[in-house]
Amino acid sequence: MKRLKNVSLKEIGQVVEISPPVIKIEGLPGVKSGEVVLVGKEKAIIFKFTREFTTTLFYQDFAYGLCLESPKNIKTGDKVERTGELLKIPVGEKFLSRVIDPLGRDIETGKELKVKETSEIEKLPPQIIERGLVREALETGIKVIDALFPIGRGQRELILGDRKTGKTSLVVDAILNQKDVISIYCSIGQRKSEVLQLDNIFRKFGVKKQLVIVSAFSSDPPVLQYLAPFSAMTLAEFFRDQGKDVLVVFDDLTKHAKVWRQICLLLEIPPGREAYPGDIFYLHARLLERAGKLSDDKGGSSITALPICETKEGDITEYIPTNLISITDGQIYLETDLFQKAQIPAVNIGLSVSRIGAFAQRKYLREVTGGLKLLLSQHKELKKLVQLETEVSKAAQRAYKRAEILLEIFKQEKHKLVDSLDQSIIYFAILNGFFDDINPEKVREIETKFYRFLDDIHKEVKLDLKKFGWIKPVKEEIKKVIIEFRNIY
Repeated sequence: MKRLKNVSLKEIGQVVEISPPVIKIEGLPGVKSGEVVLVGKEKAIIFKFTREFTTTLFYQDFAYGLCLESPKNIKTGDKVERTGELLKIPVGEKFLSRVIDPLGRDIETGKELKVKETSEIEKLPPQIIERGLVREALETGIKVIDALFPIGRGQRELILGDRKTGKTSLVVDAILNQKDVISIYCSIGQRKSEVLQLDNIFRKFGVKKQLVIVSAFSSDPPVLQYLAPFSAMTLAEFFRDQGKDVLVVFDDLTKHAKVWRQICLLLEIPPGREAYPGDIFYLHARLLERAGKLSDDKGGSSITALPICETKEGDITEYIPTNLISITDGQIYLETDLFQKAQIPAVNIGLSVSRIGAFAQRKYLREVTGGLKLLLSQHKELKKLVQLETEVSKAAQRAYKRAEILLEIFKQEKHKLVDSLDQSIIYFAILNGFFDDINPEKVREIETKFYRFLDDIHKEVKLDLKKFGWIKPVKEEIKKVIIEFRNIY
């Protein structure tokens, strides 16, 4: 008897039911959850298994898959073939400066980029022993954040607030401020025009060469919108493994949760609270846990995650916001009332927090921010007394005036970023009373002139501050410069 050479065994099933984008498959006993199967040239991902009592009076196993594209070319009876692999996407530096879909295709050309390397879209996060301490600042150029809620490289900081409170503008500014960090902006369920508008902003400010936009539009199939953040994180892991620091923005995970709820309802998975499936917490936990700082033994590179979450009527106790708050290392809450009062960025200082805090802050900025927090904590109580026309001490009046000036300083126009050196010097000036005589309405005008004064006339002060790394060695020099400025203005 002759032996057969080069024979391979394949599991072949068939489509028994189609309910776009879901296909029901029989005859694949070994298929696994998350595995990619082929229906002709079309790909589908397995999400669910059932055992049903059929008309033949026997129990039969079925698998349910979601098509990556429209299933219009699939019909009942089509053969289904296992691949034995989880979904992989292409990764590489060729994706920099491009807008791609979750499968790695260039959206502008509609073609796949030719890259050698691919990576599984679902991975285990780094183990605790492989992680390092978050101690290096990722500066956003946004004064209120860099001063009060500093973000470290490897941190996961949630951005949440109602619609139209400036969440996307805030993360866009954070991307614009990065010089030595790769940025990945993941858009989930937005209109194409919105994404292209953001792309134009990135081009205008010259950050496109260090940026990848991963986008699943609102018109795309639900499965692509579901895959988008996982594709973005997989691409971030590629750059991290190349020894680079990466910033990933997920805009936004509220829409992602709704897409997953929609998929689970299509698959008839039992709903839980607010009709979300029971694994909704695990969905985002397994995504965000992949971010973090690697230990020096593993290269010391990092992935910083800024997930965005939308609230309704300012309620941060809703299901999805509370889930994300418990997963992340802090949150920045943007409040509608502050936005309407033109306090932009509309950061609610009382409800925002960074659990990394000053550990990830530059020393010269850390020296002054402790005093800022004390001023702001006193301001709320003093404001009540002032409104009631209660007599307060001169020291309290001085603290209240400085806090009012500080809140004016924290107002910032979109895309007008301020580096940490300028920030530390102006906070030093406020804390030491150099701006006490300024009318709060004139503060922002004076602030702009002060930054220009530093850059045009006394740039050496900033260079010295950067050289020493903290304020004390150049304290007297800074005072002289501030006094000279106040004599002119």
